Amino acid sequence: MNRKESYVIGSILAVMIPILLVACCWFCIITAMMLEIWTFPDSTAIASLVVSFLTGLAIDVYCLRKWTKNIYRANMKLMIILYLVCSFIAIGMFMGVPIGNLALGILAGLYIGRRCFHMEQGKDSLNRFAHNTSFFAAFIIGLLSFPVGMLALFAGEEYLIRSLVESLRIGYSRIVGVVFVLVLCSLLMIVQYWLTRGSAILAYRGWTKCQE
Repeated sequence: MNRKESYVIGSILAVMIPILLVACCWFCIITAMMLEIWTFPDSTAIASLVVSFLTGLAIDVYCLRKWTKNIYRANMKLMIILYLVCSFIAIGMFMGVPIGNLALGILAGLYIGRRCFHMEQGKDSLNRFAHNTSFFAAFIIGLLSFPVGMLALFAGEEYLIRSLVESLRIGYSRIVGVVFVLVLCSLLMIVQYWLTRGSAILAYRGWTKCQE
């Protein structure tokens, strides 16, 4: 890994680690309050978020260099868990709009492409890893987006789906609304698949050409 790539990865990790810890803390607080498990005073919630952020900074200080150096040798099971956690946080932070999830899929593709390059994998291995990663990313975004669509349909935002359906000059009903959500989720999965796959191939082949 050259110095420029190491700097970019280190910068991403340095920003992502504190934000991820703060987001996880925020998600736990909101979930506990919604389920009435525990009521957090405002001061306690703010203190928890600050501690999470400072913990992230401490991790940056002590682990950033090592993690940056070994990023492409990371355990894939841990990376999958990290992707799932980030996916749940992204769908929550963007209020059900899967923009953050699409970006995560692109990052996953870039990571797989660079990992294959540094591990000196051939094009056949690249295509296999790119397909598996893209399929996984597409499955996750569909899995998260469908309940959001159903929630919008049955929990007070039905008028949005109705207006979209009727703009296509299609008669609206609840069944049509469900089918419409399924179609949108399917299209979203296709977009996610090709964005992830394309970014993986670009990260691998583009860098390879630059090295030639």
